[in-house]
Amino acid sequence: MPIEYRQPTAEDVSELGRICYEAFKDIAERHGFEPDFTDLDMGRMIIGMLVAGEDTYGIAAYNDGQPAGSNFVMMADDVGGIGPITVDVPQQGAGIGRRLMTDAIDYAKKNGMDKIRLLEDSFNMASLSLYASVGFDTKAPCVLMEPVPAPQKDPTVRVLTEDDLAAVDALSRELYKVSRRNEVAEMLEGPFAAVIRERDNRVTGYYLLGIIGHGVAETEEDALSLVQQAAAADAPPQFRDVFCPLTEGSLYRKFLAAGFRAKKVMNLMAIGPYEEPEGVWMPSVVY
Repeated sequence: MPIEYRQPTAEDVSELGRICYEAFKDIAERHGFEPDFTDLDMGRMIIGMLVAGEDTYGIAAYNDGQPAGSNFVMMADDVGGIGPITVDVPQQGAGIGRRLMTDAIDYAKKNGMDKIRLLEDSFNMASLSLYASVGFDTKAPCVLMEPVPAPQKDPTVRVLTEDDLAAVDALSRELYKVSRRNEVAEMLEGPFAAVIRERDNRVTGYYLLGIIGHGVAETEEDALSLVQQAAAADAPPQFRDVFCPLTEGSLYRKFLAAGFRAKKVMNLMAIGPYEEPEGVWMPSVVY
């Protein structure tokens, strides 16, 4: 029976979450790294959020009616952010992943996304080759780090609110070179910390906690304070990680000096127009 491809539903979340958790666990442990998903519940939570997302398109594979893998593309703003793409471990290597990836890319392009990006584990040679073969170019290596929470509160850092979205939009356009306003707005009610820093009566940076979060800042000191203050919030350790572009060597050294632990390197890859960010930037797991 041929593989069927269609959009997943809420009924598929449990099994697709299991596949996501086991696929990431398998590839990470085979290379001696910590899995991104700490347990099965986390895999199901992430897949559930994506399936329910209004600005997210999902595609899933079904073998004899049973879920075999999935992929997603988030399209809230200027960039189509792809992932996570996962295939059931026993069914890998049969072309399912390529079909899931090309379907997501085609959907994003047909819906006006000329900028498509993702982050890929640098140790995963299979995914690196797959993504390059479908058109992705590597733009920057990024290290995933476990931050050290701030020992005391910084009065210049506070919770990000809806009233800050105009400043978030201006900063992301100026420093990141794309708007991420809608993405930030959607995450304000979520489980991940969102903080903003104000100096001299103006916003100088913002940051959303965790690998699905991101941030920009005018200075490295702004970024360090934002990350440490967010890490001090009431969030489980697995949701505190931050990405640091290795092209930002000075920022990386500041994070190391503050006690941050480097966990692995991932490649930021892109299809379509790409403008190098300016200032200080910290990507999410999709871009």
